[in-house]
Amino acid sequence: MFKIKKGAMFGLDARIALAIFGALSVISGAALYSAIQEAKATALLTEFREISKAWEAYYLDTGNMLESYDSNAGAANDNFYRRKFYNLYKDPGVVGWSGPYLSDYYEATCMYCHNTKYNAYVGMFIATTDVAWGDTVEWNGAKCSSGRKNCFVWSYFRMVDDNYAKLIDQKVDGGDGPSVGNFRWWKQSTVYVHSLKIAAVKNPVD
Repeated sequence: MFKIKKGAMFGLDARIALAIFGALSVISGAALYSAIQEAKATALLTEFREISKAWEAYYLDTGNMLESYDSNAGAANDNFYRRKFYNLYKDPGVVGWSGPYLSDYYEATCMYCHNTKYNAYVGMFIATTDVAWGDTVEWNGAKCSSGRKNCFVWSYFRMVDDNYAKLIDQKVDGGDGPSVGNFRWWKQSTVYVHSLKIAAVKNPVD
């Protein structure tokens, strides 16, 4: 009768055990990575919403939109639609201002303020939802450059990492993609811009 040596059996058992351990490690590692990405996406979305609340508080206190970066630039210029985000924590001298509405975590001296936590530039702009934008079309393709358009103020993070976009989109819009809904994103050169709709505002050219 053929007999298997004990040493050979032990070696086989060890290899099976190692294979199982390796498979479990891969599964555990993937699950851990997924959980980390989910937590980061949730944290970024929370920060988006804190910015939205800050803008709403500013608007209720002052009755005004945040000041344009260049109100004299005209409706064709991007800076006509970009808003001075840092006035949410730096008193612009507007009547009714009762801030700071955000902490001065962001640099007040830069034109487009820097968030070191996410290695991102953050700000606000006005764009319409009457046309699709996002994915390969930047927000400035949806300027409220003519009257009778539905316009909204949006907050944005301009960042290198794009791992969170689809996760946030799933939470906000049920995963409807980059160019529609209340959360949109697109690639700008080598970085990505993630934007969240805050509220309807008066068309600046009406």
